Amino acid sequence: MRPRCLRHAVAGLVVCTTAMVPAPQAGADPLNPIPGNGFFIVGRDIAPGLYRTDGSASIFGVWINDVPTQDSMCLWFTYSTPDTNKDNVVATNMSVGPMYATINATVMAFESRNCEPWIRTT
Repeated sequence: MRPRCLRHAVAGLVVCTTAMVPAPQAGADPLNPIPGNGFFIVGRDIAPGLYRTDGSASIFGVWINDVPTQDSMCLWFTYSTPDTNKDNVVATNMSVGPMYATINATVMAFESRNCEPWIRTT
């Protein structure tokens, strides 16, 4: 269970209370498209496969000496463990333009930063 804020109108006031809401079920359908920002567990949140993004979600790019800054780029990582420990990165890439990410069944997690949504192609 996870907390969620519910709003109630009482005599013109809005009161925020915490209620317990069930977490997503393990048998829920995997995300497709995958949001452009987030950390996702393979098998639970997303399905293995080949995914494509249109690239960076930045509304403007910052370039220094003809090189885009990291904040202007779409970055992704796959992990051999279900956490964001950079010692367990299997593959990574960054780009301002379109790119692909292969999330195979041996990968435990996928992280995306500043990207357009990821669409599964296979």
